[in-house]
Amino acid sequence: MASETHTENESLKDKATEIISEAPKKTKTLQLFFKKFGFDWATTFAGALAYSLLTAMVPIAIAIVAILGFALTLIPGQQHSTAVLDTLKAIPGLESVQGDLVQSVTDKLAKSAGFLAIIAVLLALFGGSRLFVAIEGSLDIVYRVRPRPLIRKNAIAIGMMLIFIVLAPIMVFAGTLPATILNILSHNPSLKSIPFLSAVAANAVIVQIGGYAGGLLAAFLLFEAIYVIVPNQRINPRNSWQGAIVAAVLLEVFLALFPIYTNNLLGTYTGQIGLVIVLLAFFYYFAVILMLGAEVNAFFFENVQPLPNDLGTFVSTMGGTLNRDRPDAESDAHVDSKPTEQADYTHIAHTRHEEEQNQRKNEEKQERTMRPHINRDRQQALDKQKDKQPGKMSATIGVIAGSALTVLIESIRMRRGGK
Repeated sequence: MASETHTENESLKDKATEIISEAPKKTKTLQLFFKKFGFDWATTFAGALAYSLLTAMVPIAIAIVAILGFALTLIPGQQHSTAVLDTLKAIPGLESVQGDLVQSVTDKLAKSAGFLAIIAVLLALFGGSRLFVAIEGSLDIVYRVRPRPLIRKNAIAIGMMLIFIVLAPIMVFAGTLPATILNILSHNPSLKSIPFLSAVAANAVIVQIGGYAGGLLAAFLLFEAIYVIVPNQRINPRNSWQGAIVAAVLLEVFLALFPIYTNNLLGTYTGQIGLVIVLLAFFYYFAVILMLGAEVNAFFFENVQPLPNDLGTFVSTMGGTLNRDRPDAESDAHVDSKPTEQADYTHIAHTRHEEEQNQRKNEEKQERTMRPHINRDRQQALDKQKDKQPGKMSATIGVIAGSALTVLIESIRMRRGGK
């Protein structure tokens, strides 16, 4: 028993030691992540995206209204139109609107649906797609990739705009969906006769949870589509769903709290004025969590590291170095750019080292390739020399033999002359 207790204590100590040793690494990783988030000017780009989102809402809203106009033209009978009006009143912020005003608006929507659809298409093609052009530019900084060509960029932006038109209303109105469903059921007793719908009407909590789940799913699909399609990079969904979940959860938290504001404060003049500020804050909040989710994916799953300095210092330092146009009148008080300069020197030294290694490898490869040819040429030269050596020997012997024969003939002639 004592030995088992001792073993458990040792195991707990090992786990504690492991946790303590891993804590600094995890802390350093988080520090690098927030360093990247800050150095990429994520909040600054979020402000630009919030403005783009605000301007894109006009064409997107017109498109949604045009679709609603078509839907109203397809609803026959006054009873169904009344049900639609009652459903609209159930949405927070519209309960105080007079019925005749809403009826007049919906009648005009039904009559002008075609005209609004044309306007929606024209505006959405330009204004709505500008949002995703801006998003691509921001995510190119996050992922360190170069932008797409102009035509391809706009084609992707238009496709993403259509996805946004479908998912954004579901995402935004998911919080009001439970009240809308319950209101429809309360004004249609015939629907309560259906067992499933009667159970839904009796369990408002389930309807509320279902609304949040639907909104969360729509938000996740929207962010996942943005993170996979918009950056000019082939991104595996396995490396993007984590950031999409982070952004979707944070967005749903805001949307879940928004009905509290509309129900409690929107009825006052202060609340109506504050609604403008809340909506502007929502656009900025949406852009920030969009950038946050992209940073999560880029840093933790695509291994994109922080810049040596913040984006402005990095670009001005490298641009001035490459173009040699840094002004002499630059103020002495500026951000320390030594990290960027040091990274540049290190990169140059590393590049030169790689070039030398590549040159050495190429020379060795050429030597290995030419070595058989060189050896063959040497062998052929040796063979030729060997072939030439017997010829020289025979010529030498011939000369010696000829000389000896000449001497012999002369000596015989001399003897005959003496006689």
